[in-house]
Formats: sequence, structure tokens, C-alpha cells
Amino acid sequence: MITHEHLQKGSEVFFSLLENRILPLTDARVYSYMEEPEIREVVKAMAQGAGLRILDTRENLHIVSQARDSIFATSYTHMKSKYKLDRKKHFYLANIIICIYLAEIDKENDIRVRWEEEGVTYYKLEEQVTKVLDSWKTRLDEEDGFAEEWGIAVEEIYDIWNNDFSMYKESKTGDVDVQRNKNTRLGFIYEAMRPLADQKLIINNVNELKIIPKMELYERLNYLYHQRDRYKEIMDLIQRTEEGITDAENNRDQDNGL
Repeated sequence: MITHEHLQKGSEVFFSLLENRILPLTDARVYSYMEEPEIREVVKAMAQGAGLRILDTRENLHIVSQARDSIFATSYTHMKSKYKLDRKKHFYLANIIICIYLAEIDKENDIRVRWEEEGVTYYKLEEQVTKVLDSWKTRLDEEDGFAEEWGIAVEEIYDIWNNDFSMYKESKTGDVDVQRNKNTRLGFIYEAMRPLADQKLIINNVNELKIIPKMELYERLNYLYHQRDRYKEIMDLIQRTEEGITDAENNRDQDNGL
């Protein structure tokens, strides 16, 4: 039987999750959630009513928006105002950058550990985005229906990446300020990754120009995104694209006697 105390504690857990997005299992509020079925029932019922999901992992408790029918679903209008994505094309490009980053770090456990220690540099991510978009543009020119088949606005995001943004700008001291130089590729990568940083899923180290995945990001991948067909399709497309790029580069090196 659910009592007033269960409702009170459940509400405390739910609204703490809304505020923080992630709570460690060591948190006293989460302990009551894990130990008392009635409190779990209250929290999950409140989440379901708002179109949210609760993810229980080994280390943390997550609250995430359902893909559809959620009052907390992030709209393009909201993203535009919060993250300065001036046009929908910028929104599409930001999503592709995030996907390419995830494809880079979402691999075997030993590679994951390396990324958690070293991070992915802005320069490496910029190079990967450029190569993937170049490859997709080539396929778009050669294959009818490529963009429609995958539901990706290839031509639009390729044009923005190559024509709207310069590589990067150095300050007088030789530093690269990705937070202020919005019209550069590295600056746009910073903006694209902000949603992950705001949810505390990555460490966006702008001083060393590294993006370091946190355990919480891998928990989201393992417990949420790996279950979604669209995520698996896009990851497979990016992986096969990168493998094709690597093969082409190796063949070119062999032809040049390298």
C-alpha cells in the first residue's frame, strides 16, 4: 500500500532527477528508491505520466525523455534558442556531429577505457566529420536516393560544413577559443556537443580541446540507445563509411609506394 510518506519521498526523487538528470546510487534519495518498491512505483508512475523513462544502471539513476508524446521532448525551437542553432540545417549538422562522436567512442571496452582517459580531440572529430560528409556527398552524387534512404539532409549539411565555417582561428597568444569563435568548425563542434555537456554526459575540455566521455554516457548508450533501431542504423552507416575511407586511403598509399 502506497502511503503519504511514499508519495512524498517518491516526489522528492522524481523532482531531484528532473533537476539533475542523473543521480548516483550513493545518493540517499536514490537509496530509498532502490530499497522500497512503493517509492519506485511512485517515481515511475510520475515519469510515465510526463512521457519520461527511468533508467536503473549499476552506478546511477537516469531520467530521459521518451521519443514520442513527452512534455519534455526537446523541440527544434527550444534547441534554436538555447544552443544558437540558427537554422534547421544547423540542427541536422549538430546531430550528425554527435552521432560521429558516439560512433568513435561506442566501441569495445578496451577502446572505451582509452577514450575515457584521453578523450577525442576537436581536431580528430573535425577530421572525421569532414571525411564522412565528403564520402556521403560522393555517394549522393553517384547513387540516386541515398539521402532519402537514410533520411539525412546530406547536401544541406555538407554545404553548411564546407561553406559556412572556416577551420579555426587562433588568438594572439596562439590559443583556439572554441567558445567564442562560433563561425568556425571547431566552434560549431563546441555548440553541437553542448547538450551532452549540459546533461553531464561528457567533459568538454575547451582548454585542451578534448571531449571526454563519462561513464554516464556509456550507461545511456548501453541502457537506451543500443535498443533503438535508428541509432544502430546510423552507427552502422558511419562505421561502414569510415571503413571505406580507411581502405581507400590505404590503397592510395600503396599506389604511391608508401
